Amino acid sequence: MHSAQPDAFIELDHVTAGYGKGPDVFRDASFRIDRPGLYRLHGPNGQGKSTLIEVLSGYLHPREGEARVNGLTATSPEAHELRRVCRTEPALYPMMGVRDHLVFASRWNGAPVEHALERAVAYGLGPWLDTPAEALSTGNRRRLWLVQCTVGQFRTVILDEPFNGLDDRSVALLCAELEVWANTRCVLLTAHLPPAELAIDERLEWNPRVSLEHA
Repeated sequence: MHSAQPDAFIELDHVTAGYGKGPDVFRDASFRIDRPGLYRLHGPNGQGKSTLIEVLSGYLHPREGEARVNGLTATSPEAHELRRVCRTEPALYPMMGVRDHLVFASRWNGAPVEHALERAVAYGLGPWLDTPAEALSTGNRRRLWLVQCTVGQFRTVILDEPFNGLDDRSVALLCAELEVWANTRCVLLTAHLPPAELAIDERLEWNPRVSLEHA
C-alpha cells in the first residue's frame, strides 16, 4: 500500500466547467487523490474527460468550484512546477528539431538536458534528433511530445491517451516509466484500450453528474 502524502495530489471541489459561452461540459464534480499510484480515468467518450484534464492543467478555469493539484490552485503559476500534462495532440514547433524541443523543455523546467536526450534515444528518436518536427512521422512526433511533456521532477503527471500512435517498443517503455513514477507520484491517465501489461492501481469511474467513484 502506498504511503499517504501531506497534500492531495489532485482535488476537485464541486467543479463545473465548460468553454466560452457554451454549455457546461460537466457539473458539480468532486474527487480527491491523496496517495501515489497509477490511476486510470474511465468513462464514455464525450463525457468531459479531456475537459477535466484541461481544468487540472490550469488552462481552463472552472465556472464553479475549485481544482487543486499538489495542494495548489490548478490555475496558479506555482502549480506548474510539480505538475506535468501530456495532452492527446502534440503541439510542436514545426521548424524546431527534436533536440531543440527537448533543450527548451528541460531549461523551462530546470531539468538536465542530458536526461531528456537519453529518454528520447531510448524511445528510438536518436536518428532524428536534428530533424524538424514537421518532417517527423506521426509516431515520432508522439514520442517527442511524450518525452517533452514529462521532463524534470514532478509530483503529479496527467496523460490523455498517451499510447495512441506508439509502437510496441515505445508502449512497453512507457508502461515501465509509468509504473516507476507511480511508486512515489500520482499518475492519472485516460486510455480507451490500455495495454494489458500496464499495472493500474485504481480505476476511477468518471460520471460528470456525481462525484468520482473509486472502482
